[in-house]
Amino acid sequence: MKSLDKLTTRFDEILQHDVEIKLGPKVIRRGTFILYTVKDFVITIHLKTDTANKQYDMFYPFDVRVDNKSITCDYTIENLMRRKNNDLYTCLQSVSCNNKSNKFLDQTLKINIV
Repeated sequence: MKSLDKLTTRFDEILQHDVEIKLGPKVIRRGTFILYTVKDFVITIHLKTDTANKQYDMFYPFDVRVDNKSITCDYTIENLMRRKNNDLYTCLQSVSCNNKSNKFLDQTLKINIV
């Protein structure tokens, strides 16, 4: 099963559940998972919180892992490169360290069901 298929199948299963979204160790969103949309390379998650409805945009991940209580979207460079090319890997690592314009690059996003 392809990563996007795994992701959307699991999203269908967790609709109307309370979730928390973590980027690395930091919780960035909490709420009830009410809707998601996929357009091009962007996945938009809509959450209902105590105060308002919020939306969160995330890019299509390099790899997806699913279990009973969580969905892990992996944006790490190691997952981007299936075979290690040391020169390219070193170059990408230096770019990711020097350029923090994309908060997903070389991070793991985890959606936990609470």
